[in-house]
Amino acid sequence: MIKCNINETVSNVKDFFQHDFWHYMNQGGIHVNQLSSPQMDLAGSTHTNTNGIEKSLISDLSEAEQAIYRAETIAIALNNCSDLDNSKHQTILRSAYINELTDYQIEIKLSFSDYQLRREKKKACVEFAERLEFWCKRRNINDLPLLMSY
Repeated sequence: MIKCNINETVSNVKDFFQHDFWHYMNQGGIHVNQLSSPQMDLAGSTHTNTNGIEKSLISDLSEAEQAIYRAETIAIALNNCSDLDNSKHQTILRSAYINELTDYQIEIKLSFSDYQLRREKKKACVEFAERLEFWCKRRNINDLPLLMSY
């Protein structure tokens, strides 16, 4: 099992959401309403699978198309996070970093104790970092920050 530095990874994810996330969404033309819709229908066609032809075409995309592709990749990683009954990682990430709810508001929303939220928030951050890394590899994106710290 690969061990990551959890505290550093969590710090990287928090920093990403506080400083970089909206920059990428804005550059990619993605509105907050598109992030919260059940069917993420982003500009153009969103392919979660990248075939060989697409990989060769990514570098040929215009600057604007590359910005859209990066933003879609981040949104896919966020939407791909688990939302199980006892963990709610996607809900925690959305509530904390997109909707900017306080921890207390999130605890009430999810019926979590303070301890449970702190534990699950760390796990949610690590899951997002892992999923972003996966989707960057899958979609052949090399210019997004890697958030996992080992």
